[in-house]
Amino acid sequence: MTIMYLTFGNNTEYHVQAYLSILSSLKQMKANDRIVMVTTVPELYKRVASWIDIVSIDEQQVKEWKGKYQFMFRAKTMILKQMVSHYANDHLLFLDTDTFLYGSLDEIRGLLDNGQALMHKDEGRINQMQGSSLQMWKTVAGKKYAGIEIKEEHHMWNSGVIGIPCQKMQKIFDDALLILDGMLDEGVKSFTVEQYAMSVNMLTHAQVVEGDKYVGHYWGNKQEWQQFACSFLLESYMRNRTIEEDLEQIVDSLWSSVPIFRHRSNTARHLKDLIGKVFPDRNIHYVKKG
Repeated sequence: MTIMYLTFGNNTEYHVQAYLSILSSLKQMKANDRIVMVTTVPELYKRVASWIDIVSIDEQQVKEWKGKYQFMFRAKTMILKQMVSHYANDHLLFLDTDTFLYGSLDEIRGLLDNGQALMHKDEGRINQMQGSSLQMWKTVAGKKYAGIEIKEEHHMWNSGVIGIPCQKMQKIFDDALLILDGMLDEGVKSFTVEQYAMSVNMLTHAQVVEGDKYVGHYWGNKQEWQQFACSFLLESYMRNRTIEEDLEQIVDSLWSSVPIFRHRSNTARHLKDLIGKVFPDRNIHYVKKG
């Protein structure tokens, strides 16, 4: 099996998250498994370079892959489409950086062996959603992309986890790009258009299973998990731990120490922003040389 990650840019937040997720995957890897990190900053992964395959890409490539609308998540689809040809004989498990593997990798492998596919979670009917997702539905409902008619039964699935059996990978990514580009050409502005395009495609070509019993995806509590990941990495550095010693710290109880979702009040956030504007920081000083 190929476990794949993708990181762009110099924002260390994503790379710290990726490091923790990579450790969670390394913990369960078998001899014929591999981890592939596709990144614009390969130098940030030197510490694990002997444990994983690092594929370097540049920002110009990313810009081209974003396409004529410069949509960030089109680059994700393009990279996966290109990379799967290099690992055509392996099942693929793609993980966003804000994830960790806590369930059985062997069970995931068994699902893919049986021809089933994996996405993180079924988020429900898009025609019952609100905002840009509902507007996207109104724009694309009943239309065909890659020969697939968009219907109500095409639920929105979270794409932070994508598991695809090897025999279906190329077809799925070929069609995913056609569907995504078709929706973008319709003028769809939703942030989740890539996610919906992948959902429609996966549901057409495979039986999709929820992956949240195997992979934690903390998109709903990134702040606390970012602090946790930074603390883990800092302690590792301060104690000069090896990768093997870091892996010893990856135990089941670790993943239950921080909630993966926390609802935060919008009113509280707005009040905090307002207070910050009314009472801004003052008398800011820096050290002066000489």
